[in-house]
Amino acid sequence: MLLRRLGQGREAEVYAWADGYVLKLFWPEYGYADAELEARLTQQVWLLGAPVPKVEDVLEVEGRWGLVLYWIKGVPLTEYIHADPSRLGLAAQVLGSLHPQLHQKAAGQLPSQRASLVQRIQACRLPKELREALLEHLERLPDGSALCHGDFHPENVLLTDTGGYVVDWPNATRGNPLADVARTALLVLYSELPPNLPAREEILRQRQFFFQTYLEHYRRLAPLDRAELEAWMPIMAAARLRDNIEAEEPHLMRLIEQGLRV
Repeated sequence: MLLRRLGQGREAEVYAWADGYVLKLFWPEYGYADAELEARLTQQVWLLGAPVPKVEDVLEVEGRWGLVLYWIKGVPLTEYIHADPSRLGLAAQVLGSLHPQLHQKAAGQLPSQRASLVQRIQACRLPKELREALLEHLERLPDGSALCHGDFHPENVLLTDTGGYVVDWPNATRGNPLADVARTALLVLYSELPPNLPAREEILRQRQFFFQTYLEHYRRLAPLDRAELEAWMPIMAAARLRDNIEAEEPHLMRLIEQGLRV
């Protein structure tokens, strides 16, 4: 393809497309169903008034499926930090201020967060008794109807002259905001960062500072019960196990066992 590549991630590459648009082109292992699902969810979130790119089309290019999206001309928060590591705290403030804005949106038409979590826990490679304990724990946690991203972290936030925009919505659900915050906690504090990620070393060195700054700014805009957040951690750790990232498994298992007091 004679297109200018703007970037790439674990699921797709992004290319400049027609004037004002980009093409998010999925890797070959992703099919039409994956592209159509993300297009449908992103469009639903856009209709809620959230700061996301508008979807224009789903198409096939050289045997791969992709989305044509309105071009949000910004930089990921990771690149913003990479350009000047002293911006780490500012980036965490942006993340913490933007997340509760999403959670203020009612998302009644989106898939159920709880159903998604049940499915992922049931598919985990865990002893049967541990899976059952997790599902019982989940039953005791409150449900919700807020817009939840499901993978909210610095690489999925674009910073523009007019504010932050959130991309990559295949995991969008309606659910409990604190479950979504717990997912962000896992990603910020424990995820295995790609070796070519901008600002990787800076984020690794200052994970705790970044997370605490994010949390502090989240709390300025939305209620946050720390005990309830902690209660969600074993559930979200089990759901993260389903991603089969071997380097993360010891941390995730410890969070599961501590959270269930096994």
